[in-house]
Amino acid sequence: MSHTDTLHRPPLNTETIQAFVVDACGGDMEIVLQMVDFFLNSAAGLMAEMESSLAGGNLPVVRRAAHSLKSSSRMFSADTLANLCALAEINVEQDGGVDVAELLPQIQAELTWLVVELPATCRGMME
Repeated sequence: MSHTDTLHRPPLNTETIQAFVVDACGGDMEIVLQMVDFFLNSAAGLMAEMESSLAGGNLPVVRRAAHSLKSSSRMFSADTLANLCALAEINVEQDGGVDVAELLPQIQAELTWLVVELPATCRGMME
């Protein structure tokens, strides 16, 4: 990922993260980072599920995985990821997933970015 890729991403909204994650953890950094780690691991699993289900033609599973990833992404202020997942979900519903394969690399790029950015943002919030 190049430096210019990062410049085009909106920053994570710390108010959203504060409301959904930090406050729910009572401000305990260890628990916050455990939640972040759980989210990122779950997101990677949902991404893999979307890829394998799309390859196997199992569109209901693609839609469910996209929906799940969309919802959890919003809690962590990963709005670009959530929006891409919403597009994938709509695509499955409207045209049988024809364009979902084109969205998967973008979804993966957002996940790759979040693996670095989300923990760093949370640590910065807790300092």
